[in-house]
Amino acid sequence: MFRDSLLMDQTVVHISRSYGEDERGNDAWREDGRVEVPGCSVQPLDSTEYLTSASDHIVSRWQFFGPRDMGLKATDLIEVDGETYEVDGKPGLARATTPFLAHTTAVLKEFTG
Repeated sequence: MFRDSLLMDQTVVHISRSYGEDERGNDAWREDGRVEVPGCSVQPLDSTEYLTSASDHIVSRWQFFGPRDMGLKATDLIEVDGETYEVDGKPGLARATTPFLAHTTAVLKEFTG
């Protein structure tokens, strides 16, 4: 399997989310569940600093690789090494003729500042 790769040595927490109502009846994102997923890898991509007169913030992006059957959605979160990242865009499912190469891939985003 893809997770047998030496690079796939991280365990992440997959946080499923959906849009609905919070306990006060307001529209909000709800966490539907947290599942530990072994055999993953999160690698840095890029980071951009935005400096304005009102605020300074940084948007960092990370490449995520995980098992093909994890069911990752564009609305979900990934928690790894104490940090929580948003899925940025639609995750992809890389299919292959051999199970070793089949995997889920996504870009993750972290907003700070």
